[in-house]
Amino acid sequence: MSLIDAILVDTKARLAERKRKRPVAELRSMIPDAAKAASTFVDAIRSKTFSIVAEIKRRSPSGGRMDEANILEALGVYDATASVSAVSILTDEDHFGNSLEDLRWARKRTDKPLLRKDFIVDEYQVLEARAFGADAVLIMSGLHSDDPARAVGLIDLARSLGLDVLFEIGMTRTGLQEQRKLIRDSSVVWGVNSRRFNTSPVRAASRLGAFIGKDLSTDTDVHRDLRSLIPDGHLSIAESGINAPAYLNSLRTMRYNAALIGTAFLKRGVNVSDVVASFDQEIGSHRRTLNEDGQRRASRFPVPTG
Repeated sequence: MSLIDAILVDTKARLAERKRKRPVAELRSMIPDAAKAASTFVDAIRSKTFSIVAEIKRRSPSGGRMDEANILEALGVYDATASVSAVSILTDEDHFGNSLEDLRWARKRTDKPLLRKDFIVDEYQVLEARAFGADAVLIMSGLHSDDPARAVGLIDLARSLGLDVLFEIGMTRTGLQEQRKLIRDSSVVWGVNSRRFNTSPVRAASRLGAFIGKDLSTDTDVHRDLRSLIPDGHLSIAESGINAPAYLNSLRTMRYNAALIGTAFLKRGVNVSDVVASFDQEIGSHRRTLNEDGQRRASRFPVPTG
């Protein structure tokens, strides 16, 4: 059994349990009063030349447990950091240690857009996302490779609820071309995830990975290899395996608009405030360089007056 197979077994079991406890009608009744961010997920990303979607999770199958002190401090750091355009909240209990209650908690403590990141296979999960305060939801292409129209149906439902969508590729290319043809909403944000989901759970949770806090199941070459599959005109986000501020320059060169980062900020052996500051400084340095280049070009070619 692959890692993704194991995750889906647990996801569907948890989903069935939640459906028994909270009927769809009750979930829908929560939506009109559910809080929203000051800005949409799409607008927050579009408003910056390059930015970070910063993640909160308690553990990962490959990196092991995150540092509890970092988890407690993370949202405050993210909220105060200019280059963080949005916050991603993992809501998978079995493999990432979070739940929908973490989404509700975050909604009360930040005005920045929240992305519900989970393994979404059912319309009920999309309704949950809006009811618990998410502004965007992750839809993974690879979970719907056998039925491309199902992914589009989930996207359409999300948009009807006022949720933006991060449509993620990288797990498999099966069904992707058909999904590309069916996704007509230009506001859909495309993400490229470098994680190898076809690895086994045992390998993903290797003792070495848990000990050093390093994600051993990512391949960042995927960010470059799959970038051309993102349709023109769509915002794009690189996900997973982003561990060093210097790598952001490569992502900008590849024409990504943002990077989704979690483990690098939260793992053991680092301080979330210091690491986020180093990424923020890298983005700020690049922004200043662009401004200086623009000013030099303007001085060389002044606009005629009179």
